[in-house]
Amino acid sequence: MDEKYFIARITTDIVDENTGKVKKMKEEKLVRGYSPTDVEAKVTKVYENYTMDWRITAIVESKIDEVIEG
Repeated sequence: MDEKYFIARITTDIVDENTGKVKKMKEEKLVRGYSPTDVEAKVTKVYENYTMDWRITAIVESKIDEVIEG
């Protein structure tokens, strides 16, 4: 089974210091993995010590099939 690229959508709850209201910050991460479960485990490992409340809201397979570096 080959690794693929997935887009993990992550939402973080951030408290605005001025108003005290909770704001939602949305990010997308490109993650290489074998399955959505594999990607979830990788993202969780990266965010495990994060102090804000966060959650994965979606994991979708990317149309990207290769990253060329150099």
